[in-house]
Amino acid sequence: MNTKVNHSRLYSLLRLIGNLKQHYGGMICAVACGIFNHLFTISISALCAYMVGLALEKKILYSWKLLFIFLCTFIIFRVISYFMEMWFAHDVAFKVLADLRIMLLESVERVSPAILLNMRSGQLASTLMSDVELLEWFFAHSFGSVFVAAAVSAALLAFLGWLHPILPVIMLIFIAILVIIPFAMKKKADEQGAYVRRELGDANAVTMEGLQGMKEILMLNNVEAYQKKNRKYMQKMYDSQYCYGKRLGTEGALLQLTVGLSTLCIMAVAAGLVFKGQLAFSYYPVVMMVAGLAFNPVLEICNTARNFGLIFAAANRVFQVIEARPIVEDRGQPIDTSRLESGICFEKVSFRYGQDLEPAVKDISFTVKAGQRVALVGHSGSGKSTCVNLLLRYWDVESGTIRIGGKDIREMTMDNLRELTSVVLQDVYLFNISIRENIRLGKEGATDEEVEAAAKAASAHEFIKELPQGYDTAAGERGLALSGGQRQRIAIARAILKGSPVLVLDEAVSSLDSENEAEIQRAMENSYKGFTTLVVAHRISTIMSADMLVVLENGCVAGVGTHEELFRTNKVYRSLVLPQIKGDCPC
Repeated sequence: MNTKVNHSRLYSLLRLIGNLKQHYGGMICAVACGIFNHLFTISISALCAYMVGLALEKKILYSWKLLFIFLCTFIIFRVISYFMEMWFAHDVAFKVLADLRIMLLESVERVSPAILLNMRSGQLASTLMSDVELLEWFFAHSFGSVFVAAAVSAALLAFLGWLHPILPVIMLIFIAILVIIPFAMKKKADEQGAYVRRELGDANAVTMEGLQGMKEILMLNNVEAYQKKNRKYMQKMYDSQYCYGKRLGTEGALLQLTVGLSTLCIMAVAAGLVFKGQLAFSYYPVVMMVAGLAFNPVLEICNTARNFGLIFAAANRVFQVIEARPIVEDRGQPIDTSRLESGICFEKVSFRYGQDLEPAVKDISFTVKAGQRVALVGHSGSGKSTCVNLLLRYWDVESGTIRIGGKDIREMTMDNLRELTSVVLQDVYLFNISIRENIRLGKEGATDEEVEAAAKAASAHEFIKELPQGYDTAAGERGLALSGGQRQRIAIARAILKGSPVLVLDEAVSSLDSENEAEIQRAMENSYKGFTTLVVAHRISTIMSADMLVVLENGCVAGVGTHEELFRTNKVYRSLVLPQIKGDCPC
């Protein structure tokens, strides 16, 4: 899976606009209201300037009532149009951001876990949250504003041309300079924007590592070293933002200088036209006011364009994830899983995690009969978890075939595969919802009685009842309100409730003491009688409870048989279990 593609501004722009296609109606309303907002704002200022000019010529007494009515009307309509512009623009922007977040999460689900090979979790979290949030500037303050600026500028240039043809020519020259400035600094803005977003993502990643590993940092007395690392990344983030800010200030100063020079130029030309009698004196303050305000919509776009480096860098990171191609593609056909037997067959399976890495498993073949309990055993790195990952299609085999019920798992849909399998991994994740709802994730719509029955089968019912709110107790963030053994029992209850014909246990009882492990083993034997179970195990008690063992060594099958058979004949297996029999742990 590739997440390193850098898109051009044009490509990102077209993709961003494409996400507006369901919201064009709202954006058109926002643009229309924006045009009226600017025109009414300028009309109010121009009318006030005109009244000042009339007052200086002592002509205000003849028309002040009518002009005052117009002024009040413009103010009312300006307030309404401003409110409606903000309403429509932000309504569209936040709907698009919600759409993008949904697309991102769907993409992450589609390409996981491969995406984490190329992106740190903090970088991914930064894309999911802050990068998407930054795009609000484009949807609410940039895209529609271009059309507003074009329409308002055209109207004002036409008005100035009605007063005198030289005025819009001067305005056009300075508007062109304003537009050129952001384009002239585009390359540096893009480079700095990508640098800032990258360093921000790295800083977020280090912060998340510190939060998630705080217990280990404290236990290992590694606080000072982690703080040093954190300061290093924060300094790098500051340096990137400082460089970006310097360029931002330079660009802003050039824009303001251009506006200032244009004001002086228009003032001098308009004054000359008044002295020559080519422009009425009462229109002189109107020209100055309109000329100054005519730059506002263009200046708004230019000021936003100063941040296009950040905006398009964020868009690039968002589309990298959305367009990431998964290593595992769901091309199978839906099948009736109820007609499949639950037997598992690995046929000459080979796989490596990267082209430049050694194979994780090589020519592995073994069979798990329906209803059988088989344990994968071996030293760390022997390929046990890789076999589980391939069975669950977190990755696809390079060669060979994995079958369930005689059906190649690549020929069925991912939904079919997930219907057939229940999984309890070593690293249990519980959501910050009630214990009851955490268990109910195994079977949406399960009754409270079914939830409690599954908890009893997993030997979790007793400790759950003793919690402050029983089954309604919140599990806490990542389940940290519970012990490791309690989290694993809840995960096992969740798998039992799901009731899939194939159960995969990857060190699922590693956090339990021997007494609780034996109790859960007995409970699960009753709950999963007739179902197929694949266990990744190190403990001798778990190993001996299996019907058959598959011994793995350096990614290859080193032996298949029962505990007694392998203990007599297999050196690799004997080296695994002898230390435990003597009281030492081989882990």
